[in-house]
Amino acid sequence: MAAILVVIFFVHGVDYKPGESPDCEACRLDIGPMERAGHYEEMLWNGTQHVYHSSNDNLVQFTRANNLKPGNKDNAVQNCIDCHNDNPGAKADSLGALWVKFPRLDKATGRIIDFEKAVQYEFVKRYGGTKPFYNEVRITEIMVYAYEKARQEKRLFNVEPDDGIALSDQQLDGLKASYACLNVFEKLGRPKGDIAPYIVKGCNIFTDTTRNRPAGYGFWKTEMNCSSCHMEGGSKEHAIHIGDAVVNYPGVYSSNNIIYTNRMRVARCYAHSINEILYGSNSEYYKLLTLYMAWIAEKNGLYIGQNRESRGIQNVRGTAARHASIIAGQKSYAEKCQICHGPAGYGTDRYDAVPAFSPPPINGGEAFVHTATLSYSSRLASFLLNNMPPGATHEKPLLSSQEALDIAEFISVQTRPAAPGASNLSVFYTYLTNTAMELWFSEKTGEDNL
Repeated sequence: MAAILVVIFFVHGVDYKPGESPDCEACRLDIGPMERAGHYEEMLWNGTQHVYHSSNDNLVQFTRANNLKPGNKDNAVQNCIDCHNDNPGAKADSLGALWVKFPRLDKATGRIIDFEKAVQYEFVKRYGGTKPFYNEVRITEIMVYAYEKARQEKRLFNVEPDDGIALSDQQLDGLKASYACLNVFEKLGRPKGDIAPYIVKGCNIFTDTTRNRPAGYGFWKTEMNCSSCHMEGGSKEHAIHIGDAVVNYPGVYSSNNIIYTNRMRVARCYAHSINEILYGSNSEYYKLLTLYMAWIAEKNGLYIGQNRESRGIQNVRGTAARHASIIAGQKSYAEKCQICHGPAGYGTDRYDAVPAFSPPPINGGEAFVHTATLSYSSRLASFLLNNMPPGATHEKPLLSSQEALDIAEFISVQTRPAAPGASNLSVFYTYLTNTAMELWFSEKTGEDNL
């Protein structure tokens, strides 16, 4: 295989020279000044070059590499911008306009495709080029350009048709919409059009993650769902609203300084937050999740790049005189938290029959991972302050800042799953010890403790 690739590389004259690209005044006029010159701007500039010079040395592998599809007589490659622009009479929508139309339904296959998949199709079907791999950096650079144009123009996602017919009670019942999803649809409106069943599927995965896995993944053990942290189906402000997330990616992920797309961020959340097993780059499940996230943003009227005050999780910090205390946190936990999460944090079956209420464990092998955002005490305290106990809101908290800090400090020292990068032996040891502890400490509801 390696020999074949080498032959193709030289016979077809692919001249890959990283860092070398023609100067492009039109590119500068299109995207504007980039004085910051950070990693994002570097990828944006490269993406703009790809769009304006689609035959450049870095992209020709995809636009003119294998000659499986005949080109025009002089074998010239048409630039993306020649068709995809905002000019009157343009052959196709601009990339900024296309960005907000994905993910969408491919009626020919009955599957959801995202923007990345659409670019792959474009190279293969229109150019006859080699199909890019998922996470291919040059495709990500084009995605950064499309996102940036949508951000500059403050575009709204448009994944649901305005004139579509809303799902009926019978259809929602047939799709087995979760109780949490039904509440979301009651608040934001029912999904409409041909895309609607796929939005429901994405919502079901989001709100009941452990029961909506691909075939063969049932062996994995965790009790965390996406909605364990992104509350009310991801639609609650100050509870990591997923609409705020989907309108702000692609973006640089600071911990490893690479550009993350929405799909990559979802996958990272699976492994590094809720301790779920990864499904692979081209997973239909990730695309359904990002579709649901885009729908949430659309229904909330969030434009691309909007950065609300309620986005993400803020920090709650103590003072030198009133620093967080594990002992005080344990006392507050017993008073205000253990009725839902169990006396040792391993969970309780007390609310198993209440579909509107599914408190996750905060201790043990089925809880959130040590690398999750909420594993940092100052951020977990903010989440608790704005959302716990149930009924709390940002405007009307039910804990004081000090109580939230203390409880967060207590939770942070509990035993939870190790980071995915840890050795298999340490993960196996943690699994065995946690399982034994859960069998001993997990609360079972009986007549004497109802």
